[in-house]
Amino acid sequence: MRMLQAGLALLLTAGLAGADEIVVKNDSLVDGGQANICPCFAANEEAAVWLTSPCDGNIVAVQIFWKSFFGGAQPSVEDSILIYNAGTFPMPGSIKKELLAPVLTDGGLNEFRYEDENQTIPISVPVASGETFVVSLKFFNANANNFSAGTIVNDNAGCLPGKNTVKVNGTTWQNACSLGVSGNWVIRAVVDCATGPTGAVCLPDGSCADGLTEADAIALGGQFRGAGTQCGTVTCLGACFVPSTSACLQFDKATCDAIGGQWQGPGTTDCDPCPADINGDGKLNFFDVAAYIALFNAGDMAADINGDGELNFFDVSEYLHLFNQGCP
Repeated sequence: MRMLQAGLALLLTAGLAGADEIVVKNDSLVDGGQANICPCFAANEEAAVWLTSPCDGNIVAVQIFWKSFFGGAQPSVEDSILIYNAGTFPMPGSIKKELLAPVLTDGGLNEFRYEDENQTIPISVPVASGETFVVSLKFFNANANNFSAGTIVNDNAGCLPGKNTVKVNGTTWQNACSLGVSGNWVIRAVVDCATGPTGAVCLPDGSCADGLTEADAIALGGQFRGAGTQCGTVTCLGACFVPSTSACLQFDKATCDAIGGQWQGPGTTDCDPCPADINGDGKLNFFDVAAYIALFNAGDMAADINGDGELNFFDVSEYLHLFNQGCP
């Protein structure tokens, strides 16, 4: 890392966090504030901040200020954004989440809210109130001494002890203050303090995602596997119709595909092509809704649409989702 910095007044250009979201940061940069651009990084180096969660919740976004000295640099695809457990300063602990190939745009505060480029899987990393965690940007492109390249900035307000680190040469973590960094990296996390319990969610494509709520599961068309569960300890099973034998079996999607079956989705238990057709007349109408409500009010577990062993709002929501999808 080569410490070469350039001061410049910068404009913050990011969307506001939601009503229950808190932006966690060390920097004091505000609109039009003075900051230092740092074209001082080699490939594989990391710049990281140590942050503390204000609540029990989930990290739902990461913000990084990205700027070139002259402006107008092309968007830059960097290696990754990494969220670590705290470890012992200046060395972070184990990785909580890795977000690959972030695209950073010159001139403002870039915000990342999804794990995938298709923006279908939201970032959701559980954190506890008072928990320290580390957010890092790993560089793919070297920018040392290149004033035309985009890079991160610091707030030029004095480097807070125990809050800013650099992985020098991609091998050794060091205190950024001891390297001569004049402020705090403008790398922030957005924590949602109003989420419900989180756990593993089996997704329609057969994959599994950690750290999501039951509401997230419904929005994604997946199956919530329970509070506190993790993908490493659950199996995403679903009904698998095998045309060659007309059998309806329970398999994960990969196994179902391997035997030439038709996977019905996570948490499904039968091979009915139209599960919302409660009365089985081949039509979706008011009578199916009435039949489902009757099952639900009677406490019949046939109304447990999401298969979590409980009858609640989420089952009703999932049934309405299936109903709106219609029959093949």
